[in-house]
Amino acid sequence: MNLILASKSGVRSEILKKYKINHDVVPSNVDEDQVKESLLSEGANPSLISKNLAELKSIKVSNKYPNRLVLGADSVISLNNTLINKPKSREEAFDILKDLNNSIHYLISSVCIAVNGAMIWNYSDQSKLKM
Repeated sequence: MNLILASKSGVRSEILKKYKINHDVVPSNVDEDQVKESLLSEGANPSLISKNLAELKSIKVSNKYPNRLVLGADSVISLNNTLINKPKSREEAFDILKDLNNSIHYLISSVCIAVNGAMIWNYSDQSKLKM
């Protein structure tokens, strides 16, 4: 039985291929910005946002593919416990890079495996970065 990767990330698929993990790719099409906004409005921190997005992606795809293992993943950047979103413009990208420059920040990555619409395993970790 092949694993399903609930992501359109070519990098994540390449990692699975590198370790000879057979998988199918089925993007979850989760509106990440909407989910982030909702979670932020409830006071969620970046770690919780990463974990929830990974879980949501895996469960959404898992509901469509009964009895299949579905892997969802998400990564976010946290600076001073504040979520750094993907820039929407060149100017915003420059501002983000200025904020990150010479500052300690964290790449928080989460993965989740779901079967039949329920999470059966998850893991989160963070890497401390300085640019």
